[in-house]
Order: sequence, then C-alpha cells, then structure tokens
Amino acid sequence: MGYELYYEGRITFDPPVTLPCSGDEDRLSGLARFFTPVIEQAEDTPTGRHVTGFQVDEETGDWAKSWPWNEDFAAIEEFARSHQVTLTAQMRWQGDSCPANPADDRGHVVFDVHGEHHQVPDSSNSDQAVEAHRRRSCTCYRDLAPHPAPAPSPAPALPAEHPAVGPLTPIRSGHLTDYAAHCTDHGQIVFIPDENLARALRTAHIARHHT
Repeated sequence: MGYELYYEGRITFDPPVTLPCSGDEDRLSGLARFFTPVIEQAEDTPTGRHVTGFQVDEETGDWAKSWPWNEDFAAIEEFARSHQVTLTAQMRWQGDSCPANPADDRGHVVFDVHGEHHQVPDSSNSDQAVEAHRRRSCTCYRDLAPHPAPAPSPAPALPAEHPAVGPLTPIRSGHLTDYAAHCTDHGQIVFIPDENLARALRTAHIARHHT
C-alpha cells in the first residue's frame, strides 16, 4: 500500500486574504482537495468576507498517499505567495508505514520563512520536538525566536601586580622624567617618559615574566 498520511488542523494566513468578488469562494474551494477555505465576515472588504486560512476537511482528508497532500500544500503555498501572506500551521500529521523509529511516524507541520512546509517528527512530547526543530533550523517559523551569537570569550585579564615587581618610580633625566620599577628577578626596568604607558608596560612585564 505504501506510505500514507493523515492530517488534522488548519493553516492560517497573516493577514487574511480579501475576497474581491463572490466567485472567488468557489475558486478557493477547488484549490486543494483535502482542505476547505476558512472564510469569515469582514466589513471593510468588497464582499464583506475574507479567507483566514484552510482547514483540513475531515470528510475528504482521510488517509492518502504523500504526493496528493504535497500537491495541496504546494497550491496553498503558491496562493499565500501570490497574496503576500505568512502561513502558520496548526496541524498534526500521522503516517501508517510503521517506521523503525515511531517518532518518524507522526508530528507537527511548520512553515519556514519562505513559506515551504516541513514535517517535524515527534514522539512523546511534541512541543519539545517542535522547539528543538526551531532551534536546529533558524529559518523555520516567521516569528523567529532570537538566536543571538554567543558572546566572545573575554580576554584574560592581565595581572597588574606581582610581589617581585615594585611600584613605578619617577627618574629625572635632564628635562624628561622616565619611570622605573625594580624587579627582584630582572633588576631595574626603565620605562619611557609617559606615566600611563609606563604603567601599561609594567603590567605587560608582569604578564610576560611572572605568570
């Protein structure tokens, strides 16, 4: 018999699609064989109605091969693209092929940012499976959860002090003032005549020779 699927639930549009004339309802009904359009009242539209999505028709949406379902999805996706609406699936699917892993035989349907549908397998906890799918594939769902890039590891702080290195001491040399520090391992170290830079060089000496 091959792999067969059963779907339940609905696909919603954001925003709803305005129906310009009453004949559009008939055309929508023939768009997908296993779905029926969900049409609601809308006072600000020419016909007073708009379509908010598609609902699986329980009478016709019985078990069927995968390709008829995919044809329906393709038709609905094309309809959504032509009307520039976002698709949101509130649907579940179930298969009867008895796969090796039961989690592959049922799950949720989701749509990515391009409007393409995905079957997300799940097992005992479907909500966790859908969330795991979203985290693995950040292009799924229009309302993407933020996935910030991990913050870079902070650079290791340089030690500013060490018992072997004394404090900076100004040394008068002509009209300039150099700075020096005495190191018990390296003797006197003379730094250039800029106190801030001399302090940084002293810290660099400690990091290089005393860590």
